[in-house]
Amino acid sequence: MMTAVKSGTKVTAREIALKSLFKIEQEEEFAEETVEKLCFRGELSAADRRLAAELALGTTKMRKRIDYELEFLVEEGLERLTPWIRNVLRMGVYQLEFTERIPAYAAVNESVNLARKFGHAGVAKLVNGVLRNYQRKKEEIKYPEDQAAYLATFYSFPEWLIGKWLKYFGRESVERLCEYFNRKPDFGFRVNTLKASKDEIENYFKDKKITFRPGNYCNDYYYLEGPVDLEELELLQAGKIYVQDESSLLAVRLLDPQPGETVLDLCAAPGGKSTYMAAQMTNKGNIIAVDRTAEKLKRLKENCLRLGVNIVAFIQADGLTFQTEPVDRILVDAPCSGSGVLNRNADARWQKKEEDLERLAELQLALLENAIKLLKPKGVLVYSTCSIMPEENQKVTDEFLKEHPEVKMVEAASIVSNALTIEEGYLRTLPFLHNMDGAFAVRLEKR
Repeated sequence: MMTAVKSGTKVTAREIALKSLFKIEQEEEFAEETVEKLCFRGELSAADRRLAAELALGTTKMRKRIDYELEFLVEEGLERLTPWIRNVLRMGVYQLEFTERIPAYAAVNESVNLARKFGHAGVAKLVNGVLRNYQRKKEEIKYPEDQAAYLATFYSFPEWLIGKWLKYFGRESVERLCEYFNRKPDFGFRVNTLKASKDEIENYFKDKKITFRPGNYCNDYYYLEGPVDLEELELLQAGKIYVQDESSLLAVRLLDPQPGETVLDLCAAPGGKSTYMAAQMTNKGNIIAVDRTAEKLKRLKENCLRLGVNIVAFIQADGLTFQTEPVDRILVDAPCSGSGVLNRNADARWQKKEEDLERLAELQLALLENAIKLLKPKGVLVYSTCSIMPEENQKVTDEFLKEHPEVKMVEAASIVSNALTIEEGYLRTLPFLHNMDGAFAVRLEKR
């Protein structure tokens, strides 16, 4: 049960962050959604919303390392404390260790105030002592000597995940991967060419004196540098831009849908790829957008309306069993571990389990098995994920091709930049190589 705040008291950014941490830990709510909801209720300013989000999401990401360090300083152990005080301490350490703009005295004093408000004078004294001890003794804390255990603790990831990454990428790349996932995600967007031109978008940001830079690989993509209040970004509300990672455009580039074709998006919501396909097709043709849940389809419809997309048919159905007349092209952007986008979902790393990979691979293969039946001869199928795990990517593709001699793989380098492809012919982005989220895609053609 949540502690009540005295009526008439202004809720601070740190209180919102603390309540978010409580809900994330105790009620297993999704981190980003929880922060957004509580910030809205608290009527925070844009600056305070950014602070609340940074504290809640950053503390959630770094929880393993913070807990490891606190265990050296809390004699009775963290688990003996109430969830409120445990999270006050976590957030205090996060401010001391991982933020540059918050003075140490402010981090300690505000933590003590929160402990008093959500606990009592005794625990406020404990919080003060632990955080001041942390300032004095943090350099004395020894991390595990084992390589996987050290990296998992220092960078705050599950050890099984670090073990797999070490096997695939090596230590130096794993450290860079962890650093990417632990930093705040870049803010990027694509130009919705159905409503705006690149020149119009560039001139808008120049007039507003907002610094931007072009995408690394896509000529209709931009990054903004510096804080941005989405609610005040008129271009977003007008549907002239769409916020998504640059890597998420690449599967559509590989599919290369053409005006007048019929294209099936078998796992469509929330619609970033469906609406990008519509733009590539200049709103001519047909897109069949399939998703299992009505709520996700509703969000997809809203996105299409805002972006001026009018060639999408929305179908609530299971991609495993959906049937239609054969189509020209199919995108299977399959459910996956999301191991390539762990920077965007603060709590996702703690929800992943090693056994999930086998279950997901079976689902991904089953989706491909249904999709190939719905594709015309000479048609194109692109299989994509936002995972960097071979179990969900290369291995799924290899297994599928082994069972389907009527399908051939097309070299991704024939369509996208060589820098985005690997020797086997797949498209793959890795954060430590491409400075964008991790993604995988393969182009398949039916003979």
